Amino acid sequence: MFKRILPTAVAISAGLLVLLGAFIPVEPLPQIRAVLIDWAMFVGAFAFILAYLQLLRVHLTRLRRGGKGKSTSLWVVLSALVVFVLVLWQGPAGPVGQTLLRGLLAPGQSALLALTAVTLLLSGMRLFKVRRNLGSVLFLAVALVMLIGSIPLAIVPYQGAMGTVVGVADWLQRVPALAGMRGLALGVALGILLTGLRVLFGMTRPHSDD
Repeated sequence: MFKRILPTAVAISAGLLVLLGAFIPVEPLPQIRAVLIDWAMFVGAFAFILAYLQLLRVHLTRLRRGGKGKSTSLWVVLSALVVFVLVLWQGPAGPVGQTLLRGLLAPGQSALLALTAVTLLLSGMRLFKVRRNLGSVLFLAVALVMLIGSIPLAIVPYQGAMGTVVGVADWLQRVPALAGMRGLALGVALGILLTGLRVLFGMTRPHSDD
């Protein structure tokens, strides 16, 4: 009973105080809201630290056991430790941290996005082979237009067919893709709102043993 009621009461009280501090700017509600948000950010920072330690623990255990994936675990452990020491020494805005960001992380993200585009194109081709309907044709055509219209050579203002493809790709990014992203963001916001209301009214208790 105690493990079920106390966490629920703390969660509901904190949620109500943050909500009242956001909509009723009467002291001391805004100050209490700021303190609770700072506590949440502090706990979130410790969650990142625990995730980092868990990553090291898993890969160090894999290194001790040996077997398949040992070299990958070794590179993960070494890179995690080296980056942590360098960033701790110079800070995230230091020259080493910025070099790692521009030379490793940014190209890696670009490569992953490029692989995602190619994977979507191949998935569209396989879908077209299995199911030849309007949806599969539209998916394959959009993926192909976006892939061609996003290559570096397509930045140059071409004439004729290439210019048309670049214009269509730009329109797809500005209108349907942006509308879909806004719809997804709105859905995520509504989901977060409903989840918060369920926790606030005690209908969902992820912090208790129930």
